[in-house]
Amino acid sequence: MLPCLVSFPVKLMVEKIDPVQVCLVTPPVVACDRRSRLKISIRMVFSRQVWERRKRRIRGVSRSLHRVLSSGGSATVVNYLPMAPEGSSPDCGVVTRRSSRLAFWTGGVLMKTRSNILILGLVLLLHPGATADDPVRTDREDARPLTAPEGEAMWQFAIMGDRTGGPAEGIRVLASAVNEVNLVEPDLVMTVGDLIQGYNSRVEWLIQAKQFQDTMNRLSRPWYPVAGNHDIYWRGPDRPDGEHESDYEQHFGPLWYWFEHKGCAFVILYSDEGDPKTGRKNFSDPACQRFTERQLQWLDGVLENTASLEKVFVFLHHPRWISGHYPGANWRAVHDRLAAAGNVEAVFAGHIHRLHYGGNKDGIDYFTLATTGGGKAHDYPGAGWVHHWNLVTVRPGGVDVAVVPVGSLLDPRHFTPQRRALSERLLSGDLVRFSEAIPAPSSPIYGVDSVLSLKNPVGSTIRMQIKSPDGRINIPIPEVVLGPNSTRQLPVKVDLDEVLLSGKGELPVIEVTIQFDDEHQRGVVVPTRRVAINLDHRQWVARTPHGGHLVLAGRGECVKLTSAQVPLAQGAFTLEGWVQASDYSGRRPFIAKTEGSEYGIFLTDAVPSFMVHLDGKYHVVEAEGAHLQSDRWHHIAGVYDGGQLRIYLDGNLVGSKSASGQRTLNRLPLVVGGDPDKNGNAVDTFRGTIDGVRLSTGARYQQDSFTPAVDLPADSRTIVQLTLDRSLAGMVQVEATRGKDPKVARIVGDGRCVGGSAMLP
Repeated sequence: MLPCLVSFPVKLMVEKIDPVQVCLVTPPVVACDRRSRLKISIRMVFSRQVWERRKRRIRGVSRSLHRVLSSGGSATVVNYLPMAPEGSSPDCGVVTRRSSRLAFWTGGVLMKTRSNILILGLVLLLHPGATADDPVRTDREDARPLTAPEGEAMWQFAIMGDRTGGPAEGIRVLASAVNEVNLVEPDLVMTVGDLIQGYNSRVEWLIQAKQFQDTMNRLSRPWYPVAGNHDIYWRGPDRPDGEHESDYEQHFGPLWYWFEHKGCAFVILYSDEGDPKTGRKNFSDPACQRFTERQLQWLDGVLENTASLEKVFVFLHHPRWISGHYPGANWRAVHDRLAAAGNVEAVFAGHIHRLHYGGNKDGIDYFTLATTGGGKAHDYPGAGWVHHWNLVTVRPGGVDVAVVPVGSLLDPRHFTPQRRALSERLLSGDLVRFSEAIPAPSSPIYGVDSVLSLKNPVGSTIRMQIKSPDGRINIPIPEVVLGPNSTRQLPVKVDLDEVLLSGKGELPVIEVTIQFDDEHQRGVVVPTRRVAINLDHRQWVARTPHGGHLVLAGRGECVKLTSAQVPLAQGAFTLEGWVQASDYSGRRPFIAKTEGSEYGIFLTDAVPSFMVHLDGKYHVVEAEGAHLQSDRWHHIAGVYDGGQLRIYLDGNLVGSKSASGQRTLNRLPLVVGGDPDKNGNAVDTFRGTIDGVRLSTGARYQQDSFTPAVDLPADSRTIVQLTLDRSLAGMVQVEATRGKDPKVARIVGDGRCVGGSAMLP
């Protein structure tokens, strides 16, 4: 005779205001044989205040536990007692098991109340032979065991939001939602009203009704309508009694009705009955916001007929529970009926075109949908203005509701090799470009002629939407359609304004969004790209009569020159520049190409140093007994002559060190005002002012002292020189470069050049 051990851990989640205690009367571990009967008693203890407020939900948990245990294999419920307040023996059920097969009912029981009062988990540890909680099957040994999922019954339904109140193309949004719902294939699809634009007479109403039905009939599952004000209200002459009510019932269905599906009821209410005295319909009028006695009596009968069902879902158009919107509503009378039924799970509505959760009231969740093609006050999904549909998952232990934004579900079968190749080709940078560079001006000019070259390299028609974000490029047409494998030249006019020439603004750009239709005629949008105009800097005079300097004031600001722009050969070289700052504390790179290689000047803690990576290691020379002073210009020069490193401060030799070898090279940028990391990003950027940066071949300074000068003319030894007198569109001119184009260097961040050259006091 083999014993069977059973343990009962209980998981409890309670609201802060609802203290709940769950007790197991049976000891946590029980031994039994094949002929024994096992009694499990679960007790839940509540305060009387909680019981009075939550008793309907608590009884619902008890019934759910009763149902699950009674359907669990060899377990049978031999006694069931309704629960009661503390002091009244509130046993929720007594379960007896026969262990004739040494296999108990398995798997966890997860009970979640509709108001999240508690989660009760009953977990059994079993002998082999149980059917759920079996391990997965494999021929692999010594692997971590995995447990098969429980065979819990689950099904889903979808809900569409309002279709109307927006532009006519909103029907496309609904069509997209239909395609997405078909990917999920729920059991059925509900709506919450405002199916058509309405507010018209019969002929136009019928056209719109057909358009909506043709779209919804593409669903692979049945769908069910709910009447909204747009579907009912008549505008125009010859208004009939009830306005479009008869049209609606003839072409869509009953104004109110219910049906059963998988042990659950779907109840559809009509919230636009109007003023019962006059028949007038106006959802803004408090006299038109009440349910008639006839519909309430019908609802009473429905709730009586559905009392034995597991769950009830209610649908209507107007969220009458939002009291500020409907001051004349009698929703309390409806809610009291739903709450008394004890099995109403959730109520869904629409109309307000914005997501709204009304909370859980007496165990009933109140949801208001936004739009599925309807008008939106804002494109602001985070605040509830979103085109979407809801997916509702129903399980024995509860219901989950998810908002699915339209466009967020994709069909994996659409991503064929052909589509991938086409979409990747449309990402390339040669599709949109300015055909000619505009000469960099010395003063503002407006309406400069330029040409935008457009190219479609694929065998499908594409649409290009082109706009200028700041209006500095005048585009004659906002959208261009290009046939397969075609090109087009589009004339545009460009403004080069004062902000651009001052160095504070970026180059004028256009934003281009490309769209194509896939093989299923569904639109595919290529990520938007930005294309800047080209400036010809060859005639740009970067030097000014009174000079200038670079100001770096923010985190990450610097100037970068590509590695190709600084083709420094092995051997002697000189690196120098002018600098001024208020604070030199901490690590302070000045001009650097370092990253386990190359060279740089640092001003850490106001002590100038020069380093070069030779034969696999850094050689560093620091200023001895000399420090930088705050808020004054200093000239720093580092010299490597092939056998020695020297550092100069304001023309005076302040340090030297023997060093020789082959310089370790890299392909990282030369950073002015920082040093590069391994990815070329500037780190520990400098805050201050910089001028007259120069990199030269050979040892320019060999004596102990010299008189430094700023912005000397470039000569044959100059590799690069930055006068930093002026900036243009985030660029500074690079003089005397021996490297490749461009003859400009990029300013990173908001750095800019201002007037006035560096000088010694």
